[in-house]
Formats: sequence, C-alpha cells, structure tokens
Amino acid sequence: MFIGPQNSVYPKMTNLHISFLSSIEVTPELDRQIDSLDRLAFSGEDHTAEIDSIAWATHEWMVLGCLDDGTSPDALVTQFCLLKREILVGGQPVWVAGVGGVATRPEWQKHGLASQLLRAAQAFMRDEIQVPFGLLICADERQHFYASCGWQSVAQTLYFTQDNHQRALKTCVMILPLADQLWPAGEIDLRGLPW
Repeated sequence: MFIGPQNSVYPKMTNLHISFLSSIEVTPELDRQIDSLDRLAFSGEDHTAEIDSIAWATHEWMVLGCLDDGTSPDALVTQFCLLKREILVGGQPVWVAGVGGVATRPEWQKHGLASQLLRAAQAFMRDEIQVPFGLLICADERQHFYASCGWQSVAQTLYFTQDNHQRALKTCVMILPLADQLWPAGEIDLRGLPW
C-alpha cells in the first residue's frame, strides 16, 4: 500500500513521501536499498556479543520515507519495519505492532525525518494493523528521541524465544498507546524472536 501525496489518508509530510509496503510488495531492488540503508545507519554502533547472537524476527511491513531533495527524486532516506504479534505481559495476552530497525541515512539524521515517519505510522498501526499498542526496544541513549514521538518506557528487560529457549534481553522497552487501553503490569514475553 502506498500512502503518498495524492491519496494520503495518513499525515502528509513536506517532501517526505511515505510508503507502507507489505513484505511481498518489497522488490529485490528495494530490498537491496533497505539493506544498504541499514548498513549505513548502524555501521558505527557497538554491539555486544549478546545482541550479535540474536536472530531477529521477519517483518510483515516496511515503512519507507523517500525524499525528493532536488537531485535524486524519491531517494530512500528513512525506514523501519513492522510486524503484528500477540505477546504476553504479566501473563495477559496483548496485541502489539512491533517496530524495529528505525534507520535514517547519516547525512539526513537530525532533520526530523524518522520522527515524521514514526508519527505517520501511528494511524497505520491503529487502523490497518488494528492493535492497541506499538512496541519497540532501543538503546538507553535513544529513549529521549522515542519519548519525543509519544513513546513511553515500560521496562528494562523483556523475554523472547530463540531455538526453543527463553532468553532475557536487558534493554529499554517502550510502548505507544494507540487505543483507550491500559498497559498491563508484569514481565514482557515476546513469545518468539525480537524485532
């Protein structure tokens, strides 16, 4: 599904053309561009052995921000992936839209593009994916950025399953309320791979 300037049902961002694509709509060429952007955006980050040993979940949608900067029309500059999952929080089932891999080309960072993409995705998560919460994990130094987009910290640890073993991941866990529902108290179990 493309949500662009002509048929925008989600917030239109100046010069940022936002697309919501299912995983089957991602062409091999676009997949190469997405991988390239990931490598650029995350190349300077230090990863622990724990992070490097994690297998990550497959996405169901890509949220893409392309910018017409006057030189290369529709250049992919910011992106993240989405999936829908029923997790457990304090033993209660809760549906979430998992947000992962938020990335922006280094030369376009600190221009508010990822913020625009995250805000535009709120309606998509609520109306199309139809979940009461978004959920992401992030490094502590990124918590302020997500908080500025309406996300709230709810835990510093979550549990996930990999190779039939439950593992704990110590990281900042944040949610975005999308409906009139309270987040339950208790441990968060992703019931599968993290995103």
